[in-house]
Amino acid sequence: MIRQSLILSAAVLILQTARADFNPKPVVEFKANAALITLDYSPDGKKIVVGGQTNEVSIYDIAENKTVLTLKGHTDNVVAVKYSPNGRYIASGGVDNKLILWDAITGDIIYKHAAHRDYVRDVAFSPDSKLLASASWDGTANVWNTLTGEVLTTITAHLDNVTTVAFSPDGSELLTGSGDKTIRAWDTKTWQQKFILNGHTDEVWDARYAPNGKFVAGGAWDNKARVWDLKDRREIFTFPAHTSDVWSVAFSPSNQLLATGGGDRKVKIWDLAMGDMVADLSGDIFTAEVESVSFSPDGKHVAAVSRDGFLRIFETPSVQDRKSAFMTKRMTEWNVKGNYEKSEDYQQRLEKKTRQESIFAEEFDKKATDFFNQTSDWQKLQLKEYDADKEIYKVYSPVLGLLGVRVSPKEAEIFKENFSQIQFKSSRFIIGTKAIELEKVEINLPSGNDTKAFLMTSIK
Repeated sequence: MIRQSLILSAAVLILQTARADFNPKPVVEFKANAALITLDYSPDGKKIVVGGQTNEVSIYDIAENKTVLTLKGHTDNVVAVKYSPNGRYIASGGVDNKLILWDAITGDIIYKHAAHRDYVRDVAFSPDSKLLASASWDGTANVWNTLTGEVLTTITAHLDNVTTVAFSPDGSELLTGSGDKTIRAWDTKTWQQKFILNGHTDEVWDARYAPNGKFVAGGAWDNKARVWDLKDRREIFTFPAHTSDVWSVAFSPSNQLLATGGGDRKVKIWDLAMGDMVADLSGDIFTAEVESVSFSPDGKHVAAVSRDGFLRIFETPSVQDRKSAFMTKRMTEWNVKGNYEKSEDYQQRLEKKTRQESIFAEEFDKKATDFFNQTSDWQKLQLKEYDADKEIYKVYSPVLGLLGVRVSPKEAEIFKENFSQIQFKSSRFIIGTKAIELEKVEINLPSGNDTKAFLMTSIK
């Protein structure tokens, strides 16, 4: 059943003006008729799908500021929703033990399954949209053929309920998290366990891969968010994220930020380059537990749903907001008089405040650009049009925006034909007004037995 409806009792658009410090107020608010538990952005970032205690799946159009489709099929709370990467499907899981696959355009039910013996806590699509995974309170995770609805494998290794599932960006692994306090990764060809991530001391509630596939973040009932480097499977951050359970974690598309939502009615954003909190989106904004958080595909916004029935969308902190948070923390620590520091020495040190600010600013710039360089993902570049007059080939990056490569007309055709084989070398980044920008990167293009070098930079 499909019905065009508006379930918003209020919709408030809050305009933001220029500011020196990050403004934690939402730029958009939607109010549903009941508690909201889960959300996901559409691949194009224009819509958000939500589910909750209305027992319905609702699709919100952000630009139109309204619900455009309400999908009926569940008979109890909807606790999991996901768009497929190709944008054609929506999967949902509920307390009614049902997994439903919907047509994302028409809202029609493609199939409904009750293969789980308890409620379906999470769902996830593989990057090619061909596989669909479901996590259940019955202690299992199922992997389905998206098109046919056939169960391909059932994972039963966890010792407690399975709370979360996520595919790696390259589709080679499936991540599962559980009430047994572990996060496990499975080979999607053999379905054999590849590794276990330990560290949480209570039930794991959410686990996600970073977009570059190099990190995994977990949130748990131990009130912590943890981040592991998958190169050596070492825990690199333990964020004392919340004063209650951490219900949701999400990486930004740039791999630079981590958002967390918790039972303490807060959303926090963490700077992974610095290891610091950059934003606390709480105050009097949320009046109930924050159940789910997600960054928009372009990384410019972060959305959250909570049990007060609100979907709220916030502006993502810019690189200058991150720098301001870093500087404030470091200068606050630096301004404190040491226990064994003479008053005279302390006053002399304070006179060097401007110099110290410059030192901290340089420290931020280096750490931020180095981390960005280490975590950059060059796999999703899209070749755009060629400007023969300017001898520039335009290239689009989901994270860096529009880039330009200087290519002569004689080499343009070769560049186009071999673009998928390009290799990157000696990249350099700078701190821009809003984001980290590419200063330059050398591109090596295989051409027969030779290699041609080009230079790519940001286009202002």
